[in-house]
Amino acid sequence: MNLFRVSLGLWLSCFWLVFPVSAQKQETMTTQVKAVTVFLNRAQVTNTGKASVEPGVTELVLEGLPAQLDERSVQVNPTGNVTLLSVRYEQNFLRNTAKPSELQRLEDSLQSYNGRIRTLSDQREVLQKEEALLQANQNIGGSQTGLTAARLKEVADYYRTRMLAIRKEIQTIDLQLTLLRERQNQFNNQVNQTRQNQQANNRVIVSVQAQSRAQVALEVSYVVINAMWEPIYDLRASGGSGPVQLQYKANVRQNTGVNWYNVQLTLATTNPAEGAQRPDLFPQQLGIVQPVSIRGALQGRVGGVAVQDSEKELNEVVVTGYGVTRKEATTGSATSVRTSDFTEAVATTLAAEFKIGIPFSVPSDGEPHTVDIQQHNLNTTYAHTTVPKLDPTAFLVAHLTNWENLKLLPGEANVFLAGTFTGKSFLNPAQTRDTLTLSLGRDQNVVVQRERLKDYQKRSTLGSNIKEQFGYEISLRNTKAQAVTITVEDQIPMSTTSEIEVEDVDLNGGKLDKDSGKVTWLVSLKPNETVKRTLRYVVKYPKNKQVSGL
Repeated sequence: MNLFRVSLGLWLSCFWLVFPVSAQKQETMTTQVKAVTVFLNRAQVTNTGKASVEPGVTELVLEGLPAQLDERSVQVNPTGNVTLLSVRYEQNFLRNTAKPSELQRLEDSLQSYNGRIRTLSDQREVLQKEEALLQANQNIGGSQTGLTAARLKEVADYYRTRMLAIRKEIQTIDLQLTLLRERQNQFNNQVNQTRQNQQANNRVIVSVQAQSRAQVALEVSYVVINAMWEPIYDLRASGGSGPVQLQYKANVRQNTGVNWYNVQLTLATTNPAEGAQRPDLFPQQLGIVQPVSIRGALQGRVGGVAVQDSEKELNEVVVTGYGVTRKEATTGSATSVRTSDFTEAVATTLAAEFKIGIPFSVPSDGEPHTVDIQQHNLNTTYAHTTVPKLDPTAFLVAHLTNWENLKLLPGEANVFLAGTFTGKSFLNPAQTRDTLTLSLGRDQNVVVQRERLKDYQKRSTLGSNIKEQFGYEISLRNTKAQAVTITVEDQIPMSTTSEIEVEDVDLNGGKLDKDSGKVTWLVSLKPNETVKRTLRYVVKYPKNKQVSGL
């Protein structure tokens, strides 16, 4: 037995000599946000830091990382005479961090409002109990004998005076409570938002091994959720001739709980939130839809409903889709030096990136922070267009060319015409045409009017059908000192059933798109000239049926 113990001791001694084991040490490492690539949704943040490690295995703890961090995106790149062993992400719920002064101030204000509301609520409750007490004792005249008239009047006066005073006090308290609760809700929402923005206790632990004492530099990148950027545009046009000046800008927002101060900012046109997996097609199968009777659909499912045997069946389903087209515009102000002067546009494998060449700061407040990206002069031709059926106004439009390589995204645009803000439009480069059309605003110098023709609105009956005439006159007047060319758009109705027919169409020289029913005229107007165009058609439909869309 003693021999076994000696042998085991010698074996363990040899094991420790051959396989030396060093205890792992933990060192807290301070890092700073160095660079940020902001996507259309989410952002990739890069932190850098330096530390000194002793021989053996050391765990470098990076504290205070954002709460909305995608742990799958964490990447670590060490520099120095060390070996990277492992990287892990964890939430530290035990570490106590100092409460920000702003949050402390908000919580103090909220606590003050809570106390005032509680005090007023107590006062209201006491007044209600006093009112109930008075009402319970208002029969004093009937329960006591020998009560004189003077005494009864005195009691009645007191009862009336006190009840009125109580009701007035309750009304005043209710008004104060309404105002205080409104402010309480505001402060409560602000406190919750500030707590959400507060720097989290999340951390990344990086395990490295060194053969000797060494200096190590770490570059840690990760993706955060509460960050994004959106494009906005300022468009400046003369309105007569010359190029349109396009100022490409971005509104950058972040609510990660960590401020980005003087970082290397890059704006990417990609969106990681959309995912990278391509879709797959599955077999599209056709079959006959069996009619579902109303009785079968309701039987046994709706209580209190009796379905008669003379049931009706739903044999046809009509689905109508609606499309929404947005239009908006651009604004811009010139400054001597812009961040766009330091921006480099880089084409990547999947999209484009804009590298801002000077340090930029974005605090964690969820508010938009504007950065200039680029500025371009676009070749432009100007024209007018009008849709008098919807709006009897002539709009000045700009047809922009050579825009495809500008890496534009759909976004709101502020339009300035001859130095005056004319409104907002929407720049939509997500189109297949090589010319980008942008509405610059209303031109009041071109007068447009659309009226119903009085001599072409007859309604007659022919057999089992009704024929109804529709005629419109469009007047165009140019009050400018120079000639203009204007595109006029109108339409004729399209029938969706053989029972309704559109006939006797007179376009007065317009072009008809048979698929949409749109009628287009291209009209040239000399200075102070008035030109008229007419549109006529007849709609025939059954006289015993009601027609929608007329």
